[in-house]
Amino acid sequence: MNVYVSVDIEGITGVVHGDMMMAGQPEYGRGRSLMMGDANAAVEGLVRAGAELVLVGDGHGPMRNLLIEDLHPGAQLVSGSGDAKDFCQLEGADSDRFDAAVFVGYHAMAKTFKAIHPHTIAGIAVSELRINGRPHGETGLNAAVLASLGIPTVMVTGDATTVEEAKAFLGPEIETVAVKRAVGRNAAICRPPAVTRPEITAAAERALGRLGAVAPYRPEAPWRLEVDFNTMPQCDRAARTAGIERTGALGITVHGESPWEQYRTLWAGLRSALYEPASWLG
Repeated sequence: MNVYVSVDIEGITGVVHGDMMMAGQPEYGRGRSLMMGDANAAVEGLVRAGAELVLVGDGHGPMRNLLIEDLHPGAQLVSGSGDAKDFCQLEGADSDRFDAAVFVGYHAMAKTFKAIHPHTIAGIAVSELRINGRPHGETGLNAAVLASLGIPTVMVTGDATTVEEAKAFLGPEIETVAVKRAVGRNAAICRPPAVTRPEITAAAERALGRLGAVAPYRPEAPWRLEVDFNTMPQCDRAARTAGIERTGALGITVHGESPWEQYRTLWAGLRSALYEPASWLG
């Protein structure tokens, strides 16, 4: 069996503040170490369940957070700048035939209450993302994109609010581990790694052992994929991307022949939205 693992940082054990999430911040070293621990715990469970190939995608911020020298020997790592990736958090998911996907350290969608750093892909730019009129975060969006490739998402870890979001989109049968309970954007009641990591390992092993119990999340096709931006300049820049239609002052619709193609176009548009023009063009 082959498994794709997408790892973010906001939903990692013990991570509660932006200081732990971005390179150059005072506690980033702690944050990436905790991220490594949760990721390896999931890989261990997948290997125990018989996974032969585990491809781990570093899906947070600079996307170079996970250290290859500390990676579980049963896994391979997709690492590198998001600007160099066409498929954002799912880079490499089409590189082989994967039987299942696991999301580690995920966070709640934009505008969610009592969640650690809730946002959707790029919080500085995206106000809301919708598939067929329903707001989606990264959990729902990424699960739907992977399902279009025939890959069911079978497990999600994150804060308690994210776990509930995952169940709402992917169904109550999905394996989950709530590693903390947010009391605000930058605070949570945290469970220690000595407790959460064995739970993550056990949940991953169960999830692969129950393959087929969780149906792939497939919104009705063709998708109406829409994004609302926080500012007009962001929308201006995104709308210049081929395959994107401007629908209003702050809104776009992302077109494509398949969800996988739409996801690629979405990420291209968001990269454009995040780029500030040179001062002499501003």
